[in-house]
Amino acid sequence: MELNIEHRLTEVEERAKSNQHRIEKLETSTEALNRLASSMEVMAEKQERVADAVDELDGKVTALEEKPAKRWEELINKLILMAVTAAVTWFFSRMGLAS
Repeated sequence: MELNIEHRLTEVEERAKSNQHRIEKLETSTEALNRLASSMEVMAEKQERVADAVDELDGKVTALEEKPAKRWEELINKLILMAVTAAVTWFFSRMGLAS
């Protein structure tokens, strides 16, 4: 009976050593995963800041692209106004209403 207990005790000690090694490996893996998760959080934050900067730059580029188009629209509006004014002036001068 004592031999059986000693044999079982030896098996338990061997299993405990094996389990200890497995636990140490798991701790190492867990630490690596925690570092990876922290790195991913930092990367996500930086990516969010970059996305915000890109959005801001996109707005600025769009505004710069629209600027020449606005100038052309203003020029066309002024030309049309001048043409209408000239036509009305010509019309009134033909009618004899001009001074």
